[in-house]
Amino acid sequence: MSGRSVSSDLVTQNQPRKVKKFYHKANKNKNRQISKREIFNEQPVLVDNEKGKEGENKEEIKARKAKVPKEKDTFPQYIPETEIDKLLRNENSNETQYIEGQLRVNPWNREYAYLSFSDDQCDLLIIGLRDRNRAFDGDFVVARINQPEKWKMHQGYNQKTGVVVYIREKIHPRRTIGYFKENGKLFYPRDRRVPLVKISKKSLQQFGVCQNYKDILYLVVITDWRKPKFAVGKIEKIIGSIGDIKAESNAILLEYDLDVTPYSLDVTKELPSSDYSLTENDIKDREDWKDECIFTIDPDTAVDLDDSVSCKPLENGNYEIGVHISDVTHYVEFLSPLDIQVSKRATTIYMADNVYHMLPKELCQVCSLSPGQDKLAFSVIWEMTQDARVVNYRFAKTVIRSCCQMSYQHVQKMIENPEYNWPDNSINIDGNYKLNDLSIKVNILHNLAIQMRKRRFQNGALLIDQPKLCVRVDRITGLPISYNIEEQQDSNRLIEEFMLLANMTVATHLYNVIPETALLRNHREPSKRILSMTQEMLQKFGIHLDIKSSRSLHASMKHCEEALETEDDERRIIMKYRMMVVNNLCSRAMTRATYICSSTVKAEEELRHYALNISVYTHFTSPIRRYSDCVVHRLLYSTLRNIDMPKEWTKSLCKSQNSGKL
Repeated sequence: MSGRSVSSDLVTQNQPRKVKKFYHKANKNKNRQISKREIFNEQPVLVDNEKGKEGENKEEIKARKAKVPKEKDTFPQYIPETEIDKLLRNENSNETQYIEGQLRVNPWNREYAYLSFSDDQCDLLIIGLRDRNRAFDGDFVVARINQPEKWKMHQGYNQKTGVVVYIREKIHPRRTIGYFKENGKLFYPRDRRVPLVKISKKSLQQFGVCQNYKDILYLVVITDWRKPKFAVGKIEKIIGSIGDIKAESNAILLEYDLDVTPYSLDVTKELPSSDYSLTENDIKDREDWKDECIFTIDPDTAVDLDDSVSCKPLENGNYEIGVHISDVTHYVEFLSPLDIQVSKRATTIYMADNVYHMLPKELCQVCSLSPGQDKLAFSVIWEMTQDARVVNYRFAKTVIRSCCQMSYQHVQKMIENPEYNWPDNSINIDGNYKLNDLSIKVNILHNLAIQMRKRRFQNGALLIDQPKLCVRVDRITGLPISYNIEEQQDSNRLIEEFMLLANMTVATHLYNVIPETALLRNHREPSKRILSMTQEMLQKFGIHLDIKSSRSLHASMKHCEEALETEDDERRIIMKYRMMVVNNLCSRAMTRATYICSSTVKAEEELRHYALNISVYTHFTSPIRRYSDCVVHRLLYSTLRNIDMPKEWTKSLCKSQNSGKL
């Protein structure tokens, strides 16, 4: 056996044995035959292109040679919070190196994110998940601007690029809806702004993903993000089958972290029941308007009726006009557990197949200004001339009784046929008023609204008419059965004008009386850069836009609309859709309106509302479905009763209300 030779091409110098990861020490004579005994007695050396050092054991060798992660596989370290404010001091200078703001991630490509500069220069571009540095869409971050050699060429000029170096506030809930592909190990979020997610083996087994994962929606919580390529997470819930209407609706609610759970009994036990009748304590110190002709105008599907109007001729030829808003805050105690929960929900959620109310359902019914029922209201009352100029105004807590719930269709018919003799039973009406009485008042309000609207646009207001798609669903199956584009008519515009006037009147009063704590609705100027690009593009098609101001932009868009006034049906249809495109392009340049506390700005000019072209504006008219309006109600009442509200309260609420409005 010992004399049996072994082929030299099996074991030769510098060649490893196939069975074990060893190679033999070099032999001086490469062609010398090696005996089997020699093979097994030869001192082995680990195959790793590097010999072990004398005295090292296996673990020490492994630790010494552990690979240093490549830069692309790691995230940059965050700058300590204590250093951030120092770095941001020069933000508005020409030597800006750091900026902060709310991160926007491209909805179609997670590799691109953006931060806006305080001036109108092109957004800071953040390329790649590594430079995003664990930040998600909506987070408030600080970013370092790269050196010019790293900037990216964009449409003929260099766009600044940067890296996130600190997350000041996490806004994104780190929850996402999605599905599994292929082997069921990698999770694909539906929201393309969210990174791909690796799910723990334990979580996969717990939810049976290994056996059945196709066409199923899951809710995943992202627990960590160690490497740029993938985040790490765990499954929280199985939502249901892809395409199922209930599962898809729940997916939207869960993805945006919207709380639609019923209010607990502990929170609602002190609330009045839905059939509640007003008490003496409720109506104490309120003006009695129960016998006045007050009515609501809403879509025919409306359930929450939070605004109503009244109109009464005065002896001097003027009119007393009232906007009466449901007094929700009478029933919701300031900073009570219910108040805190409502503030977090922020708004009523309207889905195609359901409505999730901001308030408890019973309270919605108590506050809704249903006809024939005594209700509490917060009223704005003007004396107005026949040419729609305000002589004076006042605010009052009132008790009202709406005499009629009218739809926009009812009111439109009254406007189009002012002489029509309405049969008494065609619309339900309460009290001593007849429908002809309401028709007269509707037409007075309509004539005033026309003049108010005309004057508003003459003063520089801008209207970008975005088409609104309405979907009808089957009440049993929840599936869509038809759709249409909602068209604004005179009846819609009537209510719009008086609600705008109420909001503007309240905003002016609050800013004059409590300039440090007023909650206002701010709409900043649009991006001049994007508007200029839109202007240049439309110019190629013979459409001229003057973008110097909101007034000039509205005037040029109005000029485009005049082309619709033609007897040629085919051309009118073409121009109608052409105008939709113009509106859509212009809307892209517009900034999103936000809530702002008046004390947080350096100059009054920063409070302006661009689209309305007015100095201050707020939301007062929808407290059943918007918590911001409840805040404004409390602030307004505090000015009437000389009550001091906490100075930081308004400021702290603005951020939550802005994130609550989707």
